[in-house]
Amino acid sequence: MVRLVALLVVFLGTSLSTAQASEFFDKLIDRARHSATQAYTKEAPVPDTAKLGYDAYRGIGFRPESILWRDSGRFHVEFFPTGFLYQTSVKIYVIGRNGPSATASAATALSPSPEMFDFGTAKPPAKVGFAGFKITNPLNGQKFDEIASFLGASYFRPIGEGQAYGASARGLAIDTAQPRSEEFPEFREFWLVEPAPGDTSMIIYALLESPGASGAYAFTVTPGARTTVDVDARLFMRHGVSMLGIAPLTSMFLSGKSGPWRDDFRPEVHDSDGLALLTGEGERIWRPLRNPGSLQVSSFVDNNPRGFGLQQRERRFDRYQDGVAKYETRPSLWVEPKGDWGEGEVRLVEIPTPSEYHDNIVTFWVSRWPVEKGAALEYRYRLSALSDEAAFFPEPRVVATRQAPVDGNTKARRLVVEFEGDTLAQLPEQRLVESNVEVSGGKLLRAEIDRTPDSTNRRLFIDVEPESRRAAEIRAYLTVDGKRLSEIFSIQLRP
Repeated sequence: MVRLVALLVVFLGTSLSTAQASEFFDKLIDRARHSATQAYTKEAPVPDTAKLGYDAYRGIGFRPESILWRDSGRFHVEFFPTGFLYQTSVKIYVIGRNGPSATASAATALSPSPEMFDFGTAKPPAKVGFAGFKITNPLNGQKFDEIASFLGASYFRPIGEGQAYGASARGLAIDTAQPRSEEFPEFREFWLVEPAPGDTSMIIYALLESPGASGAYAFTVTPGARTTVDVDARLFMRHGVSMLGIAPLTSMFLSGKSGPWRDDFRPEVHDSDGLALLTGEGERIWRPLRNPGSLQVSSFVDNNPRGFGLQQRERRFDRYQDGVAKYETRPSLWVEPKGDWGEGEVRLVEIPTPSEYHDNIVTFWVSRWPVEKGAALEYRYRLSALSDEAAFFPEPRVVATRQAPVDGNTKARRLVVEFEGDTLAQLPEQRLVESNVEVSGGKLLRAEIDRTPDSTNRRLFIDVEPESRRAAEIRAYLTVDGKRLSEIFSIQLRP
């Protein structure tokens, strides 16, 4: 193990070339592969970190003089201290453009100290560790704003221009919503590659550990109107797991247009309002999110998916009325696989929550094939943080889903699905827009379309009566001349 660690920190030359970056990642992969053959060890918490509670932790600031690369380039890095929920530290190394001599460059370990942080009114602990870090960039002008953070377990969050933090990504999910207890893999070590002055991206390497797996990760973060994170993940299994979630995304949905009703001045409270899918066959699917009464798990079987993600399509402030949270600025997170991921499913987990402070939505890719001890897996994908959903989904798309009872039928429910898109706006008045509605596990009572007043949007009214105690599965889309015009609306309606 000592030899492997030493190999990780040595490079030739005065800058990290493409070849050197590849060599470094290869050695990190070797280290993860070796680690998976060893017993998992749990990290010990940093002493006194539990004494920093929620309010005290939120009040901690990072001192400007401690900012990494503060006097050069367009990427700066600030660090989070251990405390509150983040009681174990991570190791952070810097790979500089120029080494200590003209012939050698090395990764330098950063040493945390309480003097790096302003603890405000809280008593500084005698010892502190790094819990994670955030990257800043002059994304919205001259001021350096956050574009990404890595904090807690394997969580990381990117944001683009004009966006505010909302949904999160994770490096890996293991046994989520399974009878067996869920594992939360952790990024244990990070290597930050110093960008050159003209670089538009920043590279980060990470070592992931959990009882079930070890992994080597490479992240390329590129800020912009859509900030992207290109992920290269190499996984090695310590033991078999019943569910391995790839490219997991986590979000919050408390209430929306369909409820549940709350005694609150805010009409809607959510970081994301739906799951969007682009299947291997090119179908675009939309499943609105909900805050269910009990745990709900939905699966979307696919082969070589082209994309999936949690989107925030409602962008109007008046639908939230929250000037502090600014839910209308939360990013949509979109995963685009690179290469073929094979057969499997996108799985959506919806967990009941009474509070907006708890993430209750998770989605990820699960391979059809079992994951056994000793397996070596490779996944590459691009994660985008975007707010221009209309440009990203060019077909008429669902922008609102509402529900109501059906008069005279206590068993039936009415869905009102609103579609918006340039194609609808460009249709001549005489072109008839129709619908295709499929119901499994229920009876379709009505399917009608109307045009919303003062708009080119269309509303599809669907009345469905579920059969017995089964959930009715509904798929619907708009058509013109018998051809599909819109994305596919998908929902489960429970009696």
